[in-house]
Amino acid sequence: MARMALLGAALVAALLPGGAALALLAPQYYEQARREAQNVVVIAVKAVTPPSGDYGDCAVAGDVRRVERGAAYKQGQSVTVAVPCSKPGTRPPIGGTIYRAPEALRKAPFGRAYLDGAGALMLSQYEPLAALP
Repeated sequence: MARMALLGAALVAALLPGGAALALLAPQYYEQARREAQNVVVIAVKAVTPPSGDYGDCAVAGDVRRVERGAAYKQGQSVTVAVPCSKPGTRPPIGGTIYRAPEALRKAPFGRAYLDGAGALMLSQYEPLAALP
């Protein structure tokens, strides 16, 4: 039964107009990733570099404005976070990765990143923010 539900979700994702992203993991897995992230930082976004292809990682560069958890980052430190993104009209692979539009990343002046000990996003957990929280 679970296999049929996953197949159905994949079919829905393939049919969404404009290549809209659909996360295929249950919400509790993303919530768990946010809870277990060793480092949580809010950055002031300075630049967003899109992937060379239709989808991949956008390099979101900026300065740490707040450290909400962890000791690996300091306020004022320059960072670049690899955020999964896809260009408009493309359909990235179906799976648990949450792809964001590069333009949406550029428009948000701040972002909250949930990072593991190596500085990688935990299950695509990056929040574009309109204002500093």
